[in-house]
Amino acid sequence: MTGEILKGPWWQEWRVMCLIAVVALPLFTPRVYASDEIKYFATLRSVYFDRDLHYENEYAHFIDRDPVAHAGLRPLRDTLTPTGYRLNDAPIGAAVLWAPFYVIADAAVVVARFSGVPVQRDGYGQPYIWAVCLGSLFWGTAGLFLVFRLCRSYTRRWDSTVGVCAVWFASPVVFYLYITPAMAHANSLFTVALFLIVWQGGRDFRTVRGWFGLGMVAGLMILVRELNWLFLIVVAVDEGLIIIQMLRAEGKAVAIGQLRRRYKGYASFSLAFVLVVVPQFYVYHTLNGTFGPTPFIVEKFSLVPRHALDVLVSGFHGLFSWHPVTLLGVLGLGVLWQRDARLAAALALCFVAQVLVIGSYDTWAGGASFGARRFINCTPIFAVGLAAMFANCRAHIQRVAAVGMVCLIFWNAGLAIQYSTGLIPRDAPVTMRRIVRNQVFEVPPQIMGIAWRFIFDRSSFYRTRS
Repeated sequence: MTGEILKGPWWQEWRVMCLIAVVALPLFTPRVYASDEIKYFATLRSVYFDRDLHYENEYAHFIDRDPVAHAGLRPLRDTLTPTGYRLNDAPIGAAVLWAPFYVIADAAVVVARFSGVPVQRDGYGQPYIWAVCLGSLFWGTAGLFLVFRLCRSYTRRWDSTVGVCAVWFASPVVFYLYITPAMAHANSLFTVALFLIVWQGGRDFRTVRGWFGLGMVAGLMILVRELNWLFLIVVAVDEGLIIIQMLRAEGKAVAIGQLRRRYKGYASFSLAFVLVVVPQFYVYHTLNGTFGPTPFIVEKFSLVPRHALDVLVSGFHGLFSWHPVTLLGVLGLGVLWQRDARLAAALALCFVAQVLVIGSYDTWAGGASFGARRFINCTPIFAVGLAAMFANCRAHIQRVAAVGMVCLIFWNAGLAIQYSTGLIPRDAPVTMRRIVRNQVFEVPPQIMGIAWRFIFDRSSFYRTRS
C-alpha cells in the first residue's frame, strides 16, 4: 500500500507543501526576546565566542539592553549554582541545530568587517539573531515536510496535506515557527518527526547500523527537549509487540534465537544514544554539580498528575480548548488503528504519557506561552490522526471537513490576536467564556488595524510596556 501511495514525481508530491511554506514566509519575525529564548541563545553564544559555560555576560547584555523586558533574567544572572556558574535549565540541542547557521552568520560578519561595513562581531547583533531564527524556521519547516512524509505512508496526498496544514496553522506550531522562532519548539518538531521517520523506515528489518542511526536521532531528539524522551515509547511498544508475536508464532526456541540477533541492535542503539547525550550530562555536571537537570526543574515536578485535565481543557492554555484541531488528531488515531494498530497504540501511549507528565508540573500551563506549546512535539501524532480521519470520510464530508479546518485556522489566528494585543493575559488564568466572547465581539473590529501593525510596525506587539 505504501509504495502505491507514494508513486509519482517529486514535484507533484511536494508542490503544495512548498507553496504553503513560501506563502507563509511573511509571518517570519526574527527576534530573541523572552527569558527562555535567551537561555537557548546564551548557550550557543557562550560556547562559540567565550569557549565556556559562564552565562553572566550574556544575561547582563540583554538586561542592560532592556531592563524591564528582561527582568526575569536577573535571578539567573545573580544566582550562583553549587559549582559557581549561573543558572540555565535549557538543554543544548537547539544550540547544536542552530550552530551551522550561527557560524555562517559569523563568517559573513567577518567578511563584512573586512569590506569596511561597520558591523560588530559580538555574537549578539542582528546577523546572529537572524541566524538562530532562520535555523528554527529551516528545521521546523523540514519537520513539517517529514510529518507529511509520515502521513503519506498511510493516506493519499490530499488527505496528508490537509492533516499537516491543519496542525501547521491551527495549533501553536505557527506561532513558534514564525513569531517566536528562537524557542526550541520548532527544532523539537523536526527531531521528533525525524525520529519517527527513521524508526518507521526500519520497522520490518533494521540492521545493527540502522539501530545505531536510530539511537543517534533519539539522542538528538532528547538534546533538544528533554520531554521528547517519551517518544522512545514508540520503539518500546513496537518492539514489545513484535517479540510477543514471535513467541506466539514461532515458538520459544526460535524466538529466542531471533531475539539474540535483535539484542545486538538494541546494544547499538543504546551506545549511539549515550554518545549523543553525553555532552548534555557534561553541561549538567558543569553547571549543577550533578548529572541531572537543575533542581529548579526537579522541584516543579510531582509524582501525581493532578493537573492532567487542566492541561487538556483549561482556558489557561488548555490543549483541546485552545487548539481543537489537536482533539480531532487524537481521535483520528482510532481510524489509524485500522491501518496500523501498532503505530496507533504507540502514538496514543506517547500522547497520554505526555499529558500525565506535563500535568505533574506546577507550571503545567507553560507560563506566558501561546497555547499548549509543550505539545508541539506531538505534531506528528495530531497530523497522522487527522490525515487518517480525513481519508476515512466520504467526498462530500471531506469538503465540509476542509471548511472546518479553515475555521479552526481562523480560530487560532483570533487567539494569536487576543494573546498579542492583551485582550487576554499571557501568564494568568482566563475562562473559555471570555476567550469565545473576544473572538466574536472584540477581534473582528480590530483586524484591519492589527494587520497594519503587523505589516508596518510589528515590534509594537512585543515592545516593552513599563
